[in-house]
Amino acid sequence: MTQLKIHRFLAAFASCYLYAQIRQKESVTGSVNLVAADPQYTFLYNATSAPLMSEYDYIIVGGGAAGCPLAATLSQNYSVLLLERGGSPYGDPMISEQINMATDLLREGPLSPSQAFTSEDGILNHRARVLGGGTCLNAGFFTHASRAFVRAAGWDEGLVHEAYLWVEGLITSFPQLGPWQTAVKNGLLEVGVTPDNGDSLEHVYGTKIGGSLFDRNGHRHTAANLLQYADPNNLRVLLFATAHRILTHTGNIFSTERLYEFQENSSLVLGVMGSMSCSCF
Repeated sequence: MTQLKIHRFLAAFASCYLYAQIRQKESVTGSVNLVAADPQYTFLYNATSAPLMSEYDYIIVGGGAAGCPLAATLSQNYSVLLLERGGSPYGDPMISEQINMATDLLREGPLSPSQAFTSEDGILNHRARVLGGGTCLNAGFFTHASRAFVRAAGWDEGLVHEAYLWVEGLITSFPQLGPWQTAVKNGLLEVGVTPDNGDSLEHVYGTKIGGSLFDRNGHRHTAANLLQYADPNNLRVLLFATAHRILTHTGNIFSTERLYEFQENSSLVLGVMGSMSCSCF
């Protein structure tokens, strides 16, 4: 009986999700006037305006969910260059508004925030080409890792907790459930996925309402918002900056150069005690 209930629940979930996606696609034809606030960053530049030669303590390739908070943190004590191959997410309602989430993934074009690709094992997928990375495209679910995972990774649990608070203060909130989300939650409880943990960011057994990158007004908050923590005097972000390879050397001019080659959607952080030069051609 329990197995039959689970099958019925999954079928109902699929039907509700498909209906919600269809309604979502129908809604985007209307006007959308609500756009997430632009934090008015003074350190965003188009890569074409970059100087031919400049020096930084750290160069970060990729302004996604890892690159943005890392750049913000390092800029408190060091000069940082962040290279992002896409543009800014601000002022784009296709990114900022929850109602447009499904359609945002379907946009095509060489500079569109969503880039379709096929993985090496033949799976069709999308990856981001925009400041903020996948947090500009995904469904926005936010939750903590389990304590067992943190301990197994060898991380300091206290520092991990501080990092969670640092992120949550700007980009996460608890969602207000709609009819179909409420039906999913009730269905899980009905088939025995208990206890009911209510709103929780913790990794717990049972059913819970996790955090969301969308606030209750339907506005998306992305990793790009974490750049609000940056020291604007120490950070420069270059948009539409595609890095193909980076040559580094240490010591004197006769030292051996190291060549970093990386493919699309890869990331790299370089840093030295001193300075690094960036040449733009």
